[in-house]
Amino acid sequence: MTSKSLFFKLLKEDFKVRIWTLAVSILIFFFSHIVGTAMMLSMYKYNRAFSEPTDLLSYKVEFVQTFYSYIGIKNPLFAFIFVVLAVIVAMSGFSYLYSKKKVDMYHSLPVRREVLFFVKILNGILIVILPYIVCSFIASLLVLVNMGDAGIIVTTFFSVAEWILLFIFNYTIVIFAIMLTGNMLIGILACGFLNFYAPAFSQLISGYESTFFDTYYEVGLIAEKVLLKLSGIMVIFGVFDGRLREKMLIAVVGSIVLLVINLLLYRKRASESAGKSISFNIIKLPIKFMIVIFMSMLMYLFGYEMMSNSIAWGVFGAVSAGIITHCIMEIIYNQDFKKIFAKKLQMLICIVMSLFVAAVFQFDIFGYDRYIPKVSDISSAAVVSDFLESNASQYFNEMGFHNETRYDSITNIEYASDNDIESMLMREMNIKDKEAVVALAKLGVANLSSEWRADSISERVLISYKLKSGKKVQRVYNIDFDAAIKELSSIYDDEGYKTGMYPILSEDSKNIVSVDFNGIKDNDKHLTSENGDLAKLTEVYKKELMSLKYDTKVKSYPFASIRFNDADAQKILDAAYKDRGNYSDYSPDSKYADLMDDVGYYPVYPEFKETVAMLKAMGVDVKEKMSVEDIDRIEVSEFNPEQIETYYDSYNETGTKVFTDAKDIEEILDKVVVCDSPYKEDLNEDVNFNVLIYLKSDVSDAYGGGLQYHFKRGDIPENVK
Repeated sequence: MTSKSLFFKLLKEDFKVRIWTLAVSILIFFFSHIVGTAMMLSMYKYNRAFSEPTDLLSYKVEFVQTFYSYIGIKNPLFAFIFVVLAVIVAMSGFSYLYSKKKVDMYHSLPVRREVLFFVKILNGILIVILPYIVCSFIASLLVLVNMGDAGIIVTTFFSVAEWILLFIFNYTIVIFAIMLTGNMLIGILACGFLNFYAPAFSQLISGYESTFFDTYYEVGLIAEKVLLKLSGIMVIFGVFDGRLREKMLIAVVGSIVLLVINLLLYRKRASESAGKSISFNIIKLPIKFMIVIFMSMLMYLFGYEMMSNSIAWGVFGAVSAGIITHCIMEIIYNQDFKKIFAKKLQMLICIVMSLFVAAVFQFDIFGYDRYIPKVSDISSAAVVSDFLESNASQYFNEMGFHNETRYDSITNIEYASDNDIESMLMREMNIKDKEAVVALAKLGVANLSSEWRADSISERVLISYKLKSGKKVQRVYNIDFDAAIKELSSIYDDEGYKTGMYPILSEDSKNIVSVDFNGIKDNDKHLTSENGDLAKLTEVYKKELMSLKYDTKVKSYPFASIRFNDADAQKILDAAYKDRGNYSDYSPDSKYADLMDDVGYYPVYPEFKETVAMLKAMGVDVKEKMSVEDIDRIEVSEFNPEQIETYYDSYNETGTKVFTDAKDIEEILDKVVVCDSPYKEDLNEDVNFNVLIYLKSDVSDAYGGGLQYHFKRGDIPENVK
C-alpha cells in the first residue's frame, strides 16, 4: 500500500510541475478536433441549404467519409501534432537529466530509479492521450447528433487506439534520444538522427545502386523495406507502403523494446553525464563513424553526378565532407573548438572506408550486374517486358465507383502504376521454363558491354527470381529483340507466364455475364446471355489464348479486342452507360465497348479461328481488316537513317507514294498493322515505313486522327518497296 500511495503521490507532484504541457495538449486537441469538426459541420449545413433534396443523402455519406479521413491515421496533420507532442512531453519529463543539480536532487530522493522512470513515462502518456480521447469522442458525438451514424463511435475508437500506439512509439524514441545525450540541443539532434538516419541511408544506397549498377531495379529488402520502418516519423506519416496491421505491430513491438532499453539506460546512466554531449562514451565512436561515412559517401555521389561523372570531383567531395563532418563531431563531443582536429586517425579511417564503399559500387567489385542465379537455386521466376506483353495495364487497372459526389460521373478507373503492375506480376507469375529465363538474363548481361546499333530493336526487360533460400532478386536489362527471340518465345509460350499475366485464364467462365467486342472503326458489339453461351465463348477464348505462340505474335497482330465482364464489372458499366447515354449518340454496342476501354481488354488475333467463329454465330459482324470500298487512298512514306550503322543522325525522306487503285490498296491492307481497338501492339513493326489511310468519308484528314500505321518487319508489300 505504501509503495502504491508513493507512486501516485509522485505522479501527482510530477503532474503539477508539467501542468503547462497539459494545457498545450488540451488547446491543440480542442482546436484540431472539436473546433475543426464544428467548422466542417457548419460548412456541410451551408452546402445542404443550397442542395436538392435528392442530394442530401449523398452529401451526408460524403461528410461522414470526410470525417473518417480526418480522424484516421492517414491525416498528416495529426501525425505532425503527435510527433511535436511526443518531443514536448518527453523533454518536459526528462529534461532534469540535463542538469547536474536536478539529477542530484532527484537521485537523492528515497525512491527507486525504476519508480521515478515509470512516473515520468506514464505522466507523459496521460498528458497527451487523455485530452485526445475526450476531444475525439466529443467531436464524434457532434457528428453523430447531426448525421445519425452510430458507426462513427466505433470508427473513432479504432482511430484513437491507432494514434495512441503511434504516439507512444515516437514518444519512446524521443526518450531514447534523451537517455543517450547530456544536453537538450544534442538531445534534439539525436531525435533527428534516430528518425532520419536509417531512411536517409536507404536513399543513399538506392542512389548509389541506380547510379552505378546498370541492372538496378530496387535497393533490396533491408535498405528499402526494413530501414524505413526503423523510423518513428516514417511510420506515423505512412511514408512506406505497409498495411495497417504491420504499422501497428511495428508501433507495439518498437515501443516495448524501446521502453525496456530506456529503463536499462536510465538505470545505468551516471549522474555525471548531465551537461555532457553524450551520456555513454561507448556509443561515441560508432555514431561518429556512421555520420562521417554517410556524409562522405553522400558528397562523393553529389560531386560525381554534378560534375558529369567525374571521379576526381567525387573524391574531392568525399574527402572535404569527411574532414568537415569529423571536425564538427569532435567539437560536439568535446564541447571545445580546440579539439576540432582531434583523433585524425579516426577521420582518415572514415574517409578511406567511404571511398572504398564508393569504389565497390562504382566498379561493381562484387558483380551486381553480372549476377545470375543457378537454375537449381531458383524457386520461381517472372519476366516483365513489352516484348512479351505491352498491354499489362489493361489487366491491372480497375473499374470502380466514386465515393464522393463532386464528380460529374459516378464511375471511375483506378489506374495501376507501372511499379504496382510489376510488383503484382512478380508476385503472381511463376515461369516453369527457368532455363529460358536464365538464358535471357545471360543475353542481358552480355548486352551490357555491347555497342548500341541504330538498326536494333531493344527494350527494357525485368527479371525477378525468388530463390529457394527465400531471397528475392530483381534485375533490369536492355535486350536486343532479334538476339532474344528464342528465349522470349520459350517464356511467352510457358503456361506459368500466361496464367500470371492474363487474369482471364484463372477466371471462372460461369461468372461472365457480358462480353464486349471492340473492332476496327465502329465494328463493336455488346454481348449478353441473350446472344449465346458466354461461358462457352469464354472457355474457347481461354483455350486459344493459352495456345497462342510467340511466333504468331511476332508475325501477326490483334485486329480487335475483347472484354469479359463479371456481374460487378457489368454493374459499373451500366452506371457509366447511363451517365453517357444522356449526351451520346453512340449505339448501345459502341457505347459499352468504348466505356472504360483502359480496363480488361484482351487481343483477338486472326488465328483465333474458334473464337471468331463463335462471335459470328452470336451476331458479331467480325471484320479482320478495313474494307477497300471505304478507302479513298493510302499514302506510304519511307524514312531511312543516313548513318544506320552508328546512330540516327538525321532522317532522309525518300518520298511519299500515293495508292488509289483498289488492287494496290488491297495488297497494302493485307500487310499493314491496324490495331484500332483498346488492345494495341507494335511488336516487330518496321517503323521506317509510315502508312496513312484516308477514308472516302473524310478525304482531307487521315483515319485515326492522323495515326501512322506500319508493316511487320520483313513483310513489306511488293508495291511499296
